[in-house]
Amino acid sequence: MAGRASKRQATVRNAANSGDRRRLLVSLRNLIADQLDSGKVSPRDLAALTKRIVDITEQIEAIDMAEAEKENPVATALNVADEPLGDRIGADDHP
Repeated sequence: MAGRASKRQATVRNAANSGDRRRLLVSLRNLIADQLDSGKVSPRDLAALTKRIVDITEQIEAIDMAEAEKENPVATALNVADEPLGDRIGADDHP
């Protein structure tokens, strides 16, 4: 088990040293997930870790969405809210 913890620390350290924010967030998310899965988290820490993993996941998703928008400018330009078709049918026919 000590080898696994050491490897995880090295992974987080490497991610932090890489300067890649997404990579660091993924490493932290995985570290927290491992802690939660271990069943050794005190009840006092459970709520804080659960909230933190949700926050980190949202940050990762935001980074991924921003990257997807950069990669596909057409999709970004077309990213408008859909209008229900039923509201438009015949709208021009009635005063």
